[in-house]
Amino acid sequence: MEKTYKDWIEIWLENKKYYIKESTYASYENNIYNYVIPLLGDYKLSELNHNLIQDYVLELSQHGRKRDQKGLSNKTIKDTIMVVKSTIHAAVNEHLITPFDLKFNYPKEDFKKSISTLNSVQQRRLTKYLVNNLNYKNLGILLSLYTGMRIGEVCALKWGDINYSKETISVNKTLQRIYLMDNKVSKIVISSPKTKNAIREIPISKKFLSILRRMKKSGNCYILSGTPEFIEPRSYRRYYSKVLKLNKIPQINYHSLRHTFATNCISIGTDYKTVSEILGHSNIDITLNLYVHPNLKEKKKCIELISKMLSNQIDIN
Repeated sequence: MEKTYKDWIEIWLENKKYYIKESTYASYENNIYNYVIPLLGDYKLSELNHNLIQDYVLELSQHGRKRDQKGLSNKTIKDTIMVVKSTIHAAVNEHLITPFDLKFNYPKEDFKKSISTLNSVQQRRLTKYLVNNLNYKNLGILLSLYTGMRIGEVCALKWGDINYSKETISVNKTLQRIYLMDNKVSKIVISSPKTKNAIREIPISKKFLSILRRMKKSGNCYILSGTPEFIEPRSYRRYYSKVLKLNKIPQINYHSLRHTFATNCISIGTDYKTVSEILGHSNIDITLNLYVHPNLKEKKKCIELISKMLSNQIDIN
């Protein structure tokens, strides 16, 4: 009897369990059981084809997995389709189905979400509060604001990751809570970052280094707690929210600290490759797409410079 796609995708997922990180497995499992099996699971493997998957992409963008649901974001759709493609490639390799075109069109999003950042007044107010009320949790917020570290990276950071002689921070792990559908439980995992570029060394200014020296703990202690016990991201987000409220700053998410850092780097003329490496992006295109948005003044300056170049070469009255 021919397998259904649900039969095959569950076999594929079970095999993957032994070769990928637990957090990656949890992500695959979530996409498969929430977005793939409910809409495609009952099809026979031989019924899968390009048009069916293309229609499935549109279905996700319009309704999610239920008719009354709001459509999924393009990122979630692309992550889900990446899993679908992998399972189909595996089925082709096992000679279970005939190969077909796996290039799909994704719907255009109605608008590009604006990136939230702290303005200069808010940044100064927040920095002043954090420095004047310095503790381990406030130190973590300062690190994200002035190095661009992600919340999972800050939560996983230990005092042993600070190199005082080289004046660098070693970012080599991330801490996150994942949900395991098999056991219907969530758990904390500390693992290497998702991409090799995210493993990096970030230079520290001498002024920041002096703060770190004053608060220094033994190498096995976490930066955020000053003890061998970690603080998980959802608890830390709650603390960050309280700090914003206390300083009368709008409730922008923690990741906005990273956006603020990157935007500041670009505004002072730092080259894009340097910004990309400090942030740990997998490629410079991510940095360019997220943060490099010239304003009208910069565009006019460009046109004037080109015009000047032209007028120097050709006599224009």
